[in-house]
Amino acid sequence: MPAARLPGARLPAARLIGIGLGGFSLAAIWGTYNVFMPLLLGDFIESRALRGAVMGLDNVVAVLLIPVVGAWSDRVAGRWGKRLPFLLAGMPLAALAFAGLPWAATALWTLLAVDVVFLLAVTLYRAPLVALMPDHVAPADRSAGNGVITLMSALGGAVALLALAPTFDAARAAPFALAALAALVALAVVVVAAERHPPYVEPGAAADDVPVLRGLGRELRALATPAHRGPAWLLAGLFGGFFGFAAVEAQFSTFATETLALTGGEAGRAFGGASVAFLLVALPVGLLARRLGELRVMRAGMGLLLAALVVVAAPSGGGVTYVGMALAGLGWAGVLVPAYPLVADQGGRDRIGTYTGLYYLVGSGAAIVAPAIVGVSMDAFGNRALFVGAGAAVALGAWALARAGRHGVESASRLPAA
Repeated sequence: MPAARLPGARLPAARLIGIGLGGFSLAAIWGTYNVFMPLLLGDFIESRALRGAVMGLDNVVAVLLIPVVGAWSDRVAGRWGKRLPFLLAGMPLAALAFAGLPWAATALWTLLAVDVVFLLAVTLYRAPLVALMPDHVAPADRSAGNGVITLMSALGGAVALLALAPTFDAARAAPFALAALAALVALAVVVVAAERHPPYVEPGAAADDVPVLRGLGRELRALATPAHRGPAWLLAGLFGGFFGFAAVEAQFSTFATETLALTGGEAGRAFGGASVAFLLVALPVGLLARRLGELRVMRAGMGLLLAALVVVAAPSGGGVTYVGMALAGLGWAGVLVPAYPLVADQGGRDRIGTYTGLYYLVGSGAAIVAPAIVGVSMDAFGNRALFVGAGAAVALGAWALARAGRHGVESASRLPAA
């Protein structure tokens, strides 16, 4: 009997899900890292700004090295193909280093040393892992394939926060070890599921999720011209949204444990509400954006995200925090799900790659600077300043999106027919 296939896709479902398990495990690792690494750093670093700077380091490494690794994997040819050698080298090392983070937290220098090894190991396999889907799927079917991979990644993040995070209260090493084990299991499944020499390998596929910095300076200068004001305001609005959510993601566990007196596991569970809400509404939001227009849905998402930050910031018990984080997940889905299609449309068919690079540059740049900048305000004014700084960025982002609309930004192909 032939293998089951996804509707409209030419790839057996079992193979795609097997490859997607790699994304599931990577999202589980990042979810665990974002919640508990600030708590490990807190044993040695009082400044929230310095902790935030460390938390932004992974994005610096990604922007600088992932295009290099991606180009390297394009040139590899051997018995294991182009991508699998990087997974076989990087995933076990990343899992070992990640599991070792809580054990390395006996001194700041050992913790940072193991953290750097972990970040470099993840960088070694992240881009080749991303490239496995387009390597196996025909171009016409990649939207369906990407939907499956994205869903599995979102599920991995939710599982990390709801199932793995609570084990932190029993043993600090437990969620790290469990996420590392998930990565090793995922590696075994991906190696079995992936073809050694898949049929659709294209140069550059391994670096599609990060900007190649060379050449983007020229495009950024072009955005300053009157003809590009709409896309410029759109990207500025996205920067505000990315900034706000990245700040909360990196600093929430500090706020929850120090201000609300939640345990580390409870902080992870509270943030998990955002992941679950995002997972539940991502598909409906995408359909709604196609019907009402991406920009309109993004502006509504910004408003809901801002309201959620106000709810969480208000002096209240842990129950309100859970509700507020779930609302934040709903709002963030409204911003993030329609964002890339709308940005890509600004370049037309001939410049999709350019605007893809600008989109990821905005997201990566916000994630690099937001945790440290908001951390400065937390050092100066207390932990609740996290939501003031993040909320201000989101409010400015919503204002910039309104300006983008006044300059004609919208995807006409997705608006309802008159």
